[in-house]
Amino acid sequence: MPSVSGYATPRSPHLVRSADAELIDTFLVSAVATVLIIRIFLEATGYPQLGGNGLHIAHVLWGGLGMLVAIVLLLLFLSSSTRLIAALVGGAGFGAFIDELGKFVTSDNDYFFKPTAALVYALFVVMFLATREVRRFRALSPEESLVNAVELAKKVAIGTLTADERDRALELVDRADQTHPLVAPLRETFRSAGLAPVEFARVRWVSSAGSRRYAAIVSSRWFRRVIAAIFILAGVVFLLSTTATAALIAGSLLGFNEARAALDEEAGGSTIASLIQAIATVVAGVLIVKGVFALRRSRIRAYRAFELAILMDLLLAQPLAFLDTGFGAAVDVFIDLALLATLRYMQAQERRLVVLEAAA
Repeated sequence: MPSVSGYATPRSPHLVRSADAELIDTFLVSAVATVLIIRIFLEATGYPQLGGNGLHIAHVLWGGLGMLVAIVLLLLFLSSSTRLIAALVGGAGFGAFIDELGKFVTSDNDYFFKPTAALVYALFVVMFLATREVRRFRALSPEESLVNAVELAKKVAIGTLTADERDRALELVDRADQTHPLVAPLRETFRSAGLAPVEFARVRWVSSAGSRRYAAIVSSRWFRRVIAAIFILAGVVFLLSTTATAALIAGSLLGFNEARAALDEEAGGSTIASLIQAIATVVAGVLIVKGVFALRRSRIRAYRAFELAILMDLLLAQPLAFLDTGFGAAVDVFIDLALLATLRYMQAQERRLVVLEAAA
């Protein structure tokens, strides 16, 4: 067993996860944005073909080129900036590649194959959930924390360490096994390291400023009231819709011809997909109503119920909406994602307040 200055280092039984796991989110966002940009551009320009004389350069080739560039960058360079660029370029390449999925699942190479949108959406959802599980099924181990701190030490060597990165590095060192001989010198290295000049850290500063602005808005009382009002309105609409449907069913059972005709019209053309969508809508509606009633007692529980309602819509209803309407359903997905991100931030803030109140 290898050792460092007499310290026995156990062999890792698993792959070491990166603390900079947000890069996978960057990859996915870049891929989704590329798919949407391609679809919007082609629709606006009448689907032009790049080539001539019997040749057609499909954008799946540009996608392969983007993924190749990302791989080469990762193989040639070590900097975190390169990893960010690789995530952006690789994501764009994957988006251009997967956009042509319809051509490769149909015998006639049909780019406009309608279920393509649902397949692409389902793929992105599965990728997001799988990578999220890898990141969050447990916290970084002491060994993983130490390895990530060593990775950040590279920035000290080339003089690009920012203040935020130094704080994150020290936090990782604190989580590592304190008996490891690398911990003490790493801590001292980060504490005494010179920070990157303002010019180099400007992009990160802008990003941090944007995050602070977002936090200020989301934390404000008026914003919380707006979010609550949105879900209260959704709950009221759900209750009214449910009441109307229940009235039609009751009227039909009681023999009212008008109610039976209206119910038949509403259920006309129902399929298994529409039935699943209806069930998902009902479950989401129940969760919204539950959250509305929980608002006064516990905002955390209310926000959690709202989050589950949105996840129900994202993971069950929206794939079928893509199957029915194609990429036009993307608007609803973006609204859901914006609400989901906001609710998760608000839950984190509420938990922080609970901890502060308990400490006081």
